[in-house]
Amino acid sequence: ATVNSMNAIQMIAAVISGSGLLISLLAVPMIRRRVPPNRLYGVRTKASFSSDSDWYRINAIGGRYLAIAGIVILVVGSIGFFLPLSARDTYSIIAGVVAWLAIVIPCLRLCSLKPATSPK
Repeated sequence: ATVNSMNAIQMIAAVISGSGLLISLLAVPMIRRRVPPNRLYGVRTKASFSSDSDWYRINAIGGRYLAIAGIVILVVGSIGFFLPLSARDTYSIIAGVVAWLAIVIPCLRLCSLKPATSPK
C-alpha cells in the first residue's frame, strides 16, 4: 500500500460524504420548483398529487428537508476522514444511524402534510 491510499474508515467516509452531496444536489430542483408532477422523482404522496400547486408546494418543502438531510450526512461523512482506523466500527454504526434518521424523520413529517387546495 502506498502512503496516498485510503484506509477503510476513509473509504466509508468518502461514500457517506458523496451520498450526502448527491442527496443535497438532488434537492435543488425540488426547492426551485423545477420538478413537474411525476411518479419517479419528488415527494409522492396523496396530498402532493392532489393538484399541481400542492405538488410544487410539498416538493419545495421536501426539497428543503432533503437538502438539510444531505448536509447532515455530508458532515457526518466528513468527520470520518479525521478519525483513527480503530474507530471504524463505531463510526460506521453511528454514521449509518444518523443517515437513516436524517432521511426517515423528514419523510414522516412530509407524510403528515395536507393539500392546501381541495382535490378536483
